[in-house]
Amino acid sequence: MDVTVMPATTCVARPGLGGTLELRVHREQRIADVPFPDPCVILVTRGHKTLRVGERQLEAGPGEVLFINAGVTAHMRNTPDADGLYAATCVAVAPGLVRAHAAARGVPPATAWQASAQPPAGSAVAQAVRHAAGGMLAGADVSDRVIRHRLEELLIALDDLGCWCRIATVATVAERVRALFAEDPAAEWTASQVARRLHMSEASLRRALRSEATGFRQLRDDVRMSTGLALIQGTALSLQRIAAECGYASPSRFAARFKQRFGVSPSQLRG
Repeated sequence: MDVTVMPATTCVARPGLGGTLELRVHREQRIADVPFPDPCVILVTRGHKTLRVGERQLEAGPGEVLFINAGVTAHMRNTPDADGLYAATCVAVAPGLVRAHAAARGVPPATAWQASAQPPAGSAVAQAVRHAAGGMLAGADVSDRVIRHRLEELLIALDDLGCWCRIATVATVAERVRALFAEDPAAEWTASQVARRLHMSEASLRRALRSEATGFRQLRDDVRMSTGLALIQGTALSLQRIAAECGYASPSRFAARFKQRFGVSPSQLRG
């Protein structure tokens, strides 16, 4: 079934810097096992969000912020307000920028990393989220250099509250593989192709991924499903087009895999 009607949402990616999603929905959403490969901050503007990471559950209403660290998987519920609207601004920061920020900081953080956290309402984090998201949504009118500064402002605001972003000192093999898949999620990537792009043997690639507790197919599936989720929530593309963008010739097969992955169908998220 082709889906062409959706709530008003906008998503933008700035390669090497980060991305933003402006979400507006009119029915409750329950999404399981959402991966966050990059640190993400969510500012709720209407309605209510519930975020569960492991045994920890956080709640956020209008004007409140939630922080999800890199490498975390979360269960989410988005509940509209009395007027039937849930709205939020989400900003993710690319690993390279986080790594550069950590290097510039020069000293290790004073607190242990947190999988998730809730900065105080009215903190500088909320303002920094709006500032970074507004710049990315402005397109070519705001340069990458300016966006970089706005995202660094967000990272500093998180640092000041002890919400530092977990990041490896150098890019892991999994991170590099994920970045390749994200360039073209629909491509029929093979392990030998990826190994050549990373200047290593296929055996070394698979061995490295095993040591990082992941695998080639798992990473490819995560990128495809994450891409599908972003396109469903952040574009007006038909389900057929989204399936193709994620490497599925059949929309029905994509929808089945999507529901298996997230516990909700594409039509339930858009309806």
